[in-house]
Amino acid sequence: MKANKLTISTVFLLLATTSLFAQSAAKVLRVKDGDTYVLQDIVKTFTVRLLKIDAPEQKQKSGVESYRFVTGLIGGRMVEYSGTSKDRYGRTLVSININGLRLDSLIIRSGWAWHYVNYDNETMLDNAMQEAIGDSLGLWSCGSSSVCPPWLYRGYNAKNKIRYCKGCSL
Repeated sequence: MKANKLTISTVFLLLATTSLFAQSAAKVLRVKDGDTYVLQDIVKTFTVRLLKIDAPEQKQKSGVESYRFVTGLIGGRMVEYSGTSKDRYGRTLVSININGLRLDSLIIRSGWAWHYVNYDNETMLDNAMQEAIGDSLGLWSCGSSSVCPPWLYRGYNAKNKIRYCKGCSL
């Protein structure tokens, strides 16, 4: 009897786990910024945030460029996504693939986002970011010392945003 309960529990756990990581398809209705999008699947419209990156805010230096880059990649297109959970703002945390390629790595390698190392330790994404820095791509065009990470930008008051997040002028 105990073995049957354990088997049934294991089956339910496996089903729940696989459904969390199963790929689903949705259309990108709107890109809010480099890491946040509005998707629509067959049933609903919902907001998602990429798990492993942090892109500049729209009002931040390079934020509009990051937004435009991502919009060019996925705006209005069908993507595959797998969601894990929700963040404190109610957004579904996801990984997204487009044409078999990982969106997070495309954005990071093109220089339009940081690998969010506070929440992830994937070496491939670290390497992609270092390559973008080395190639002076995107927000790294003036070097790594001239950029202000979004997690700092969000916490600064207006005076400190001007002081620490002015970026470079090309």
